[in-house]
Amino acid sequence: MRNDKAGRVILITGATRGIGYSLATELSRRGNKVFGAGRSWKKGNYVPFVPLTMDITSDKSVEQGVRMILDEYGRVDVLICNAGISNCGTVEDTPLGIAGEIFETNYFGTVRLIRAVLPLMRKAGKGTIACVSSAGGKIGIPFQSHYVASKFALEGFAESLWQELKPLGIRVLLIEPGDVGTAIWKNTKRTGLCQPDYVPAIERFRAVKEKEMGSGADSPDRVAVRIADIIGSGGTKLRHPVARWSSFILTARKLLPDSIFLRLVASNYAKH
Repeated sequence: MRNDKAGRVILITGATRGIGYSLATELSRRGNKVFGAGRSWKKGNYVPFVPLTMDITSDKSVEQGVRMILDEYGRVDVLICNAGISNCGTVEDTPLGIAGEIFETNYFGTVRLIRAVLPLMRKAGKGTIACVSSAGGKIGIPFQSHYVASKFALEGFAESLWQELKPLGIRVLLIEPGDVGTAIWKNTKRTGLCQPDYVPAIERFRAVKEKEMGSGADSPDRVAVRIADIIGSGGTKLRHPVARWSSFILTARKLLPDSIFLRLVASNYAKH
C-alpha cells in the first residue's frame, strides 16, 4: 500500500466526459491523486488521471472500485458524486422504466457510493463528499420531471447527510450547476411517442434547451475550476451554485412567490 503524502486521494464519478472529465483533470493538475470512474473507457485514450471502470448502479462494481483504491492508498479523502443522466418527455408518455433508470443512477447510485466510503471517512474522522446536483434540484422544469425529481431527492438527501456527518468532521457539499455545455442534453433519454396536445409546448421547450445547453451554456473547464476551488476551500457551507445563471435563478426561487416565479419559468420555455 502506498502512503503518498502529496495531495488528496479523490474519487469522482462520471469522469468520461463533461464536468466530470474536466474536474478530474483540474484536480489532478492541482497535485491530487484522482481516480475518475466511468462505465467504460476507450482503449488507448490518454487521460491525466487514473481511469476506473465502475457502474454506480451495481453494488459489486462500486465495492470492487473502492477496494482497488483502498488496496493502493488505504483511503478516500474526497468523493465527488457527479455521474448523472436526464430525460425529456411528458409525464403521461414517459415509461416508468425510464424514471427508474434515472433514479437508479442520479439518486441511488450516489447513495450507494457514499455508503461505500463512509466507514473509511468516519474512521479517519475527516473527509469531503460532494454531490453534483443541479439548479433543477430546486426548480420544476417541464418535460424533465423525472430528472428534476431525482435532483430534488438528492438535495434533500444531502441536506440530511450534512446534519448527520458534520459532528463527525466530514464535509458534505451540494454543487448546483446551471447550464453547462456537456453531452448530457445530447444523451438525454427522449420519449418517442407524444400525445398531440403536448406537441407545440414540447417543441418550444426543446428549442429553448438546445440554445441553453449550446451557445448559452458555460464551459465545463471553467465550471471545473470553480468546483475545485470550492472543494479545496475547506468551507462547510452546504449549497454552491455554479455556472451561468445558477446563482441568479436559485436566488429568485428563494425570494419570489410561486405566483411570480412559476410564471417566469413558464414564459422562458414558451419562447419560439
